[in-house]
Amino acid sequence: MSLVSGAQSWGQALAESLMVDTVTIKRRGTEQVLQGDEYVWSYTTVYSGKCRLVLRAGAGVEIVDAQSQLLHVQEPRIDVPVSATTANIKPGDEFEITAGNAAGAKGVITGRLDQSLKTARRLPVQVAA
Repeated sequence: MSLVSGAQSWGQALAESLMVDTVTIKRRGTEQVLQGDEYVWSYTTVYSGKCRLVLRAGAGVEIVDAQSQLLHVQEPRIDVPVSATTANIKPGDEFEITAGNAAGAKGVITGRLDQSLKTARRLPVQVAA
């Protein structure tokens, strides 16, 4: 094992130790199904397992108010383990945190932050109000 791969393995273990919530990520199907008296969208579970919801606030460089002051914007994301089971998560997939500190949070995956030597799969999200 090289120094780099050893450090990456250690980083992944550390990142996963911070994932104290449980998330279910689903993808909406292309057809609706009859459920009772109404049609609803079918969903496929893409991933179910540990995660970490991160809510960071940063200054939005392109978001300036009338007094030329930078406004703070929230940049939420969900971190999930780097594994084959999380490799198929895509923008547009829907998530719900089902257990843990952030239980009840729902929203949509808006992107992927893939990089070399990643310690977690970081997914920008839009959290439903």
